[in-house]
Amino acid sequence: MSSGLLDHGAGEGHEARLDGTAGGISKEEAPFMTRVVVAASPIYGHFAPMCGIAADLVRRGHQVTVTTGSNYRGAVEAVGAEFAPLLGAADFDGDDVPTLFPEILSIAPGPEQIAFGLRHLFIDPVPDQHRTVQGLLAAADGEPVVLLHETGFLGAWPVLLGAAGARPAAVVGLGVVPLTISSQDTAPFGLGLPPDSSPEGRERNRAANTMVQETLFGSTQEHLVKVLASCGVTEQAPFVMDGMSRLPDRFLQLSIAQLDYPRGDLPDSIRYVGALPAGAGRKAELPTWWDEVASARRVVVVSQGTAANVDFTELIQPTLDALADLDVLVVATLGRDAELERVPTNARVAEFIPFDDLLPHTDVLVSNGGFGGVQQALGHGVPMVLAGQTEDKAEVTARAAWVGAAINLAMQRPEAQDVRAAVEKVLTETACRERAAELAAEYARHDALTAIHETVTELGR
Repeated sequence: MSSGLLDHGAGEGHEARLDGTAGGISKEEAPFMTRVVVAASPIYGHFAPMCGIAADLVRRGHQVTVTTGSNYRGAVEAVGAEFAPLLGAADFDGDDVPTLFPEILSIAPGPEQIAFGLRHLFIDPVPDQHRTVQGLLAAADGEPVVLLHETGFLGAWPVLLGAAGARPAAVVGLGVVPLTISSQDTAPFGLGLPPDSSPEGRERNRAANTMVQETLFGSTQEHLVKVLASCGVTEQAPFVMDGMSRLPDRFLQLSIAQLDYPRGDLPDSIRYVGALPAGAGRKAELPTWWDEVASARRVVVVSQGTAANVDFTELIQPTLDALADLDVLVVATLGRDAELERVPTNARVAEFIPFDDLLPHTDVLVSNGGFGGVQQALGHGVPMVLAGQTEDKAEVTARAAWVGAAINLAMQRPEAQDVRAAVEKVLTETACRERAAELAAEYARHDALTAIHETVTELGR
């Protein structure tokens, strides 16, 4: 999972969070409010949105401590929050997962890959995450503390499941990946299948969820139970992907309900609060050819995000090849310093251009489906052509197509002709563009940062 639970990047949608330019009021204008511990796995796509949230809470007057990997100390201190490194094995550098776990490269996308990431990146660190949280609660000396954590941080699970130790005044989860909770109305997470709430569909969904939990994720769940037992847990653990959103006192999904599948059995504690604002955290000079973007009749942007961008032959190069003779300006953002094998005359290439600058000029985004980047595109009303199957991308791409704002090619390495046909369809037909505009209006109606602040204030009393 993320943007997936395996993805250490979050696309341009989260790229701008590290200086905390998240809106809100100035620190000088706000009184002291609640003591908050913000906890994040040391993986960029999980840390970056939490750092932006921490910055906003600091500005609103809350006393904020961020606990994450030591590699992010500078980013935390830059937004005015206190930094507390995770202890022991929880303090790893998750910015290069293939180096930490090279065997992941040989695992095909899908449930097996997700299970591997759950075990090694999110379950194994739990005992040391638990120790870290307990130390921070002890340092509060009895003052109420709200623990605010992202989807993959499971360090609160031991005390929520009966282990000895202090319990925060409230535990609030933040959904930085698509909602993973199982439901009778949806197929198991990771399969990229549409919802089906008919009687027959619900029966199939229940059977499939049981099979996935007991078979595909059975050993992962057994490992979770053993790890939690080592922490002194006395209660039965929920299925790992259900507990991420069910166990917290409140779970705020950083998205809109329209981009998710409807579930009649969704707990009341789960709320959709909209996406985080993009801000302008990562500064970048616009390229010398920017005037061409501003004046172009039609612009197609292609990106593989900031994580799954090792092999540009998966999506960027096929897209450039496919659109080489089309009357559009193609802008490729690489996410790293690199060169492409072929750059057609109608294409321009940059390492990075802030999406807030680029998307207002964009007619179609071709993307591998990072959760943050997809939401940012929809926030600007930009329709998409999507092709990504790793981490949580099979779910992100399927949902964007299901809601009607994208064409999902449903493969990791599409053929150039398939990209061409999909882009031309989005450019010439109105359905995807109209739906993307409707979703942009829905995103604009939400204020995620204010919802988080209000939740912290309410539950921290």
